[in-house]
Order: sequence, then C-alpha cells, then structure tokens
Amino acid sequence: MRIDGVSRLVGLVGYPIEHTLSPMIHNAAFDSLRLNWVYVPLRVHPGSLGPALEGLRWLDFSGVNVTIPHKVETVRFMDDLREEARILEAVNTVVKEGRDLIGYNTDVRGFTDFTFKRGIGLASVSALLIGAGGAARAVALALARGGASKIAIANRTPGRAEVLRSMLKGATGHSEISVEEFDESGLRVIRECDLVINCTPLAVEDAEEIPIHYDDFGDGQWAVDLNYSRRRTAFLEEACKRGASGANGEDMLLFQAAASFRLWTGMEPPLDDMREVFIETIKGDR
Repeated sequence: MRIDGVSRLVGLVGYPIEHTLSPMIHNAAFDSLRLNWVYVPLRVHPGSLGPALEGLRWLDFSGVNVTIPHKVETVRFMDDLREEARILEAVNTVVKEGRDLIGYNTDVRGFTDFTFKRGIGLASVSALLIGAGGAARAVALALARGGASKIAIANRTPGRAEVLRSMLKGATGHSEISVEEFDESGLRVIRECDLVINCTPLAVEDAEEIPIHYDDFGDGQWAVDLNYSRRRTAFLEEACKRGASGANGEDMLLFQAAASFRLWTGMEPPLDDMREVFIETIKGDR
C-alpha cells in the first residue's frame, strides 16, 4: 500500500474503534486491485459527530463507513438518503458526491447475502431479533423483504423496539411484526422461531447477559450472533449445544463491506482476498 498526494481516502467513523477489522479488509481489497486508495479509522466521540461529518465535505475523502454508536444520528447530517437508509433512519455508508453527503445502508445487503451464502432461507421463516439498534433495523428489513412470516423484536428499551416496528410498516410485505418483553418470559418465543439473531453486544463472554432459556433452542433452528468474535460467542456456544446451527457476523461484515466498496469505487471487490485477510487477522489475535 502506498500513500501519496493523490491517494483516495475512505474510512470508518465510530467509537470505540480499537478492534475494528474494516481497515485491514478494505486495504487488502485496494492492494489486490492495485488501487491508490487508503482506508483509515476515524475515532469520533459521542457528541462530536456533526463537526466530524461536516469536515468530510472539505477533506479529500470519497466516503466513510459508520459504526456504533453513530448509525442513527448520522441521518441528521446527510444531504440525501437512499432507500434503505431512509426507511430505517440508519446509515452505515456515506458517499461524497461533490460536497454533498449521501447516506446508504449496506447492512441490509450484507445480511441478505450472508443468509444466501449460509443457505438460510428467509421465505416464511419465524425470526426473533434481540436488539433494536442500527444493525437490528437492517436485519429486520432484510427479513421482511425476504418473506419472513413473523418477526419478533425484543429490546431492553421497549420503546426502541416499537420504533422499529413502526418503521417497517409499509415496507414489510406480509410479515407479522411483534414486540416481546426483554425477559425470560418474553424470550421464550424462541421455541416458536426458526431463526434467532443477536444484534446486541451482549452475551459475547457471558451467556446470562441475555435472559434466555437456552434449552428452548433445538435441532433445525439457526442462531446468529452479529458479533464477529475471535471465537464462538457464549450465546452461540449455548445455542449450538442444544442442537441449533450457528453463525457469527463474519460474512455479514464482509458482504456489507463489499457493498460499500462498490459504492465508493464502482468496481467489483476481490471478496476472496478480503476474506483471507479477515481470517488471518482473526487467527493472529487468538
């Protein structure tokens, strides 16, 4: 990778960002295609998002990704929103067109491509989303567009789950959407689900952070944790012990990154090279 006066710049806006793998993934893609592009992490503290994004208009950036905790707030600072970002009021990719900032949500495409790759059919499935933040919003829209029959949402703050349910009205086809209590009773809906997705940072190390009866999992179910931990999360470990199939957020990360790459460069990303550096980085951190 070379950096000089004509390098094109993109990056990641978030806080914290110490553990992000996005710079390695994107810079590997640029190297593979011999593009003079550089992807850098941009630590933006809560409360500082507006000035940071305003600065992008005047710096030589082609765009940025946006991660926790800024996906929802970023909407306020965009000049225009594309369909998924507008529906979900959450942005994870910004493209600069002239001085204008255009907001996209590639997490929807990322989750759709991930489930296709894993052979997880979305048509007519019954799903539970744990969480109602920016990632959960994207997953919910992907589920609805994929033809899920039922989508249950459980969040520690019920009001956020209700907001998500309202957002999906008119964009969900025929999916039945419900809000469940974030407690042992409400989460027993797992017994009725084909697919359970943890969209929170909870239960990576301690399964009990989510009030689940893990014995409600069984054969034929899928448990998905959007965390791309260096090892199987406690949530996945407990679900898979009961016979569920498990997957983490690795492929969703790669596929949403690929979608962002296309938006910025107009080129098809070298997905195999992106995956290889991801795997090597994970191995090195173990």
